[in-house]
Amino acid sequence: MKKIVFILFLLSGIILTDACKKVETDPQLDMSLAVKPAITSPANGSAFVFSKENADSTITFSWSAAEYNLTDLAATSYLLQMAQADSSFETAKKIVSTSETTYTTTYGDLNKSLVTLGLEVDVAGSVKFRVVASLKSYDDGAVITGSMLDSEETNSTFTPYESGGPAEYAKLWVPGDYQGWNPAEAPNIYDFDGDGIYTGYIYFPAGGTYEFKFTSDPDWEHTNYGNGANPGELDTDPGAGNLTVPDSGGYYVEVDIENLSWTYELQNWGVIGEWLGWSEDINMIWDADNQYLWVTVENIPAAENQRFKYRANDGWDVNLGAKDPDDGTLVPGGADIPIPDGGTLTFILRFTTPEPTYELSGK
Repeated sequence: MKKIVFILFLLSGIILTDACKKVETDPQLDMSLAVKPAITSPANGSAFVFSKENADSTITFSWSAAEYNLTDLAATSYLLQMAQADSSFETAKKIVSTSETTYTTTYGDLNKSLVTLGLEVDVAGSVKFRVVASLKSYDDGAVITGSMLDSEETNSTFTPYESGGPAEYAKLWVPGDYQGWNPAEAPNIYDFDGDGIYTGYIYFPAGGTYEFKFTSDPDWEHTNYGNGANPGELDTDPGAGNLTVPDSGGYYVEVDIENLSWTYELQNWGVIGEWLGWSEDINMIWDADNQYLWVTVENIPAAENQRFKYRANDGWDVNLGAKDPDDGTLVPGGADIPIPDGGTLTFILRFTTPEPTYELSGK
């Protein structure tokens, strides 16, 4: 009997000892201990006058690093935004998304963003900036819930100039049945690097013959490119037949005027994202006047890991995401693009620059 009692005593001691052991828990993110980033350059109240003569000069944005109570948890990402001083950051324009605490761009590139933002050329306008810091998971790059930190706003004054945008590049016009055969009002494709190869996006609405030509000028009095003897060939003879695509839709077009050849690829673009389960696209609309694709989406849930991409033809073979750092330029197969806020957002996709670009704005 004594032996049994002794064994029970030992077992009870082991149980009590285990119960008294401290339970180890992983450290938790405590945002009350976090320190916001702070913009240090350009200094609050700075003033800049941009011109074509100083377009190659550079401006550097710098900010202090955000601090969290955890270390070696995930990468810190910074979103630099700007908005007109009298507007909300809900309609802000993204300058860059990066893991660095500094970003340098040219006066010329920032000038284009300022004009797009709505500043009047040759008039001083006030612009505010902020940096949004967040922690991103090492596993999937998603923003960790509750980790976002907004810096205090800074203000600067800018006087932009008329930059001309895509008109600075050599271009062809694409008149056709779909727009009344009017070269002066036709959309353009561009030679972005001077190699004689022109690329761009053309949308053919349903109906009509889907016939068209390329012209070197906004008229019929100069070089016109029509149908050659074989598929994919061009002919500059004034009597050459019309080119054609098989059906309605959007087409990415490439023209080589040195070798007199051309190709096309059907690309009907849509937006797909986290809130859609990455399974179903929202189709984009072609704006013929502004030569870009767009769509406005309502009731997007606000979530810190909300992301999206652009993809063509309801599949992943052709898709565009952000390059690193994210300055609004798109690259094939690029990274998922974060959505800072939910609600009603307008997505814009352009093919009038050397690489496709995008804009995202709210209401």
